[in-house]
Amino acid sequence: MMILIIVLIVCIVIYAFKTYQNKLSFICIKLTNVEEKINSTLIKRRALLEDSEKIVKEVLKTDKTIYVDLPDLSNSNLSMMELDRKLLVYINEFYLIKDKYKKLQSNEEFKKIEFYINETEDKLNAYKEYYNDTVFLYNKLIKRFPQIIVTFIKRKKEKEFFDKKSISDSDYSDFKY
Repeated sequence: MMILIIVLIVCIVIYAFKTYQNKLSFICIKLTNVEEKINSTLIKRRALLEDSEKIVKEVLKTDKTIYVDLPDLSNSNLSMMELDRKLLVYINEFYLIKDKYKKLQSNEEFKKIEFYINETEDKLNAYKEYYNDTVFLYNKLIKRFPQIIVTFIKRKKEKEFFDKKSISDSDYSDFKY
């Protein structure tokens, strides 16, 4: 009888461990997928900016570099958050140039690039929101008992939100759930 109880307890522990491990794996897969989507969208944004530079040079008949250090972004090992911030600076420059030169506002190729840049902005906002929601679930899951045991065994750590804000820091002016 005692052996049956021990076997039953071991089976329950194994079942709980596997269940929580599967939940954690599922959330990790969701995070990986959205990270890939964010990265590919950021790469597309960089390519759009490079294309816009060619059009600006052609329309304004200049050889001047429009986006200083933009080509260097493809060679650097930036995180997706850092790349997003750096590209945002160039996107702002794009709109300043667009507003400054009427010739560009009437150029069809430039308008197309502007449309695609806006499209990537919408996609990125949706991906970032999904990413942050999933990170919230992940961080919440790894801190619960008995999941914390699986977290310890798998050596999982809390992840940062896309904007680098943390739910467990002492800064209460940023968002908290």
